[in-house]
Amino acid sequence: MKKLLTLCAMALTMQTFAQTHDKRSDDLQKDMSRKVEAKNEGWTRGGLLNIGLNQGLLENWVAGGERMSLAVNGQFNGFLTRIKGNTAFENTLDLYYGLNYVESNNFVPRKLDDRIDFSSRYGLQPKSWTTSKSKLKRSTYITALFRFQSQFTPGYNYNLANFENFPVSEFMAPGYFTFALGATYRPSDNFSVFFSPIAARYTVVKSKYTTAAAAFGVEKGKTSRLEVGAYMTARYKTQLTKNILYNTRVDLYSNYLAKDTKDASGTYIIDKSSPANIDILWDNFFAMKISKFIGAGLGFTMIYDDDQPGQKNKTKVENGISTPTYGPLGWWQLKQVLNIGFSYKL
Repeated sequence: MKKLLTLCAMALTMQTFAQTHDKRSDDLQKDMSRKVEAKNEGWTRGGLLNIGLNQGLLENWVAGGERMSLAVNGQFNGFLTRIKGNTAFENTLDLYYGLNYVESNNFVPRKLDDRIDFSSRYGLQPKSWTTSKSKLKRSTYITALFRFQSQFTPGYNYNLANFENFPVSEFMAPGYFTFALGATYRPSDNFSVFFSPIAARYTVVKSKYTTAAAAFGVEKGKTSRLEVGAYMTARYKTQLTKNILYNTRVDLYSNYLAKDTKDASGTYIIDKSSPANIDILWDNFFAMKISKFIGAGLGFTMIYDDDQPGQKNKTKVENGISTPTYGPLGWWQLKQVLNIGFSYKL
């Protein structure tokens, strides 16, 4: 009888354990399913369009100034994303353009801003990563990336005489194409980091820009250049307050093939080119909502690229000889834009 009671007690205990274990297994499966389902977002899209105007008029103004002026700045930042199961397809498009009109030069437009930046990447996860206990694995994708950069219209150095005859850049001069294989860490829609240990960057330029000297890293007499290196890009956005959105992006590129460039006499043309001298682009933009269709935008971009040392817009006088030189930022390039006007969030 005791043995029978003992066997019954053991059977009851095992049944209870089995039910508990099954319940835990079911709960675990539900949790895993929820994690996978959370990624099945399908297509999402969004963006921000800002168009700012700045107009001025002076008449008999004793302090002097530009009699009539109008500045127009436009900016579009858009994205299209599809997250499904163990795949991620992300596309971003950043467009910038601005013109300034003043009476003193007969309202011939002068460019304030000009940039095209398109990026597309496709990521794939091993299926075991989608239900892993590790957040790092659940948020990481093996990724292929394509990026294109250029501008819309010719650019000029307005400090030069007859500048209109000597554009310093234009559409596809330069044009940059980047192809990279690496990994993306994407823990949320608001933050992502892509790193590639092997990324090819192909630069194209029209022949007239390299007739006399090298331009945009392309050697004299050539129209293209291939670089192979490491590439990283990180994006982050956050709602600082109810009406202020902040977006930032950092791009880093190191060219494994970089080397100092010399002219025919053996003089170094570029004395800073090396894999350790990393190209940097840092974008920042604050968008403030004033009303449904009125907003303010403050943006600043910094670039460092030894192939694009910027414009020599200062004058250095030595032994009575004036020579053009770089400003206080050296080879760093800075762009800052503030506009108030039409704003629309997609």
